[in-house]
Amino acid sequence: MSDQDRQTATAARQAAILRATLELVGEKGVTAVTMNDICGRSGASVGSVYHHFKDREGVLYALYRDCFEGCFAELRTAVLATATAQEGIFALVHTYLDWVAANPSRATFIYEASQGALLRSYTVEIAAFKGAFYADIFAWMRPFVESGELIQLPPWAYDAIMMGPAHEFARRWLAGMQELSMDEAKAIIATAVWRAMQTG
Repeated sequence: MSDQDRQTATAARQAAILRATLELVGEKGVTAVTMNDICGRSGASVGSVYHHFKDREGVLYALYRDCFEGCFAELRTAVLATATAQEGIFALVHTYLDWVAANPSRATFIYEASQGALLRSYTVEIAAFKGAFYADIFAWMRPFVESGELIQLPPWAYDAIMMGPAHEFARRWLAGMQELSMDEAKAIIATAVWRAMQTG
């Protein structure tokens, strides 16, 4: 087997394990999923799972990162393609909520896995890949902040203001509390975030 074939087989095996884990999380909840569950559903041996991911936490971290990377890729593409501050803010909110609607199992997993100390061994890695995403968004924002069009805040505050309302709605929507349609929520939340981010 060539190195390329070996890499392809490894990637396929890892993807199968992560798909199985996501299915199990949807059925049982993230805290109830065991290594035996993962092996049984994916068809991988315990040794194979340990080889690829080290342990159960490693599997959950890999799935967490995979979910976030898919989401971040869409957000980055949407925001960086905009020319104005308002377009970018609206793109951020709309694209995130569109991703949640299209990927409810992944979004639910992200929220569940973010609670408590489930991924405590990977806090440095999580901070690094999230930081890289926010660095791109902040770089896009910087000219608008420097021109006075957007308010100047500490980095953590931008995340809370720009994404907090969308996260709160997404959690409610995923839990079945769908008082508003996703399209209605996108319009309301994006407008509110835009108003909150303006200096005037």
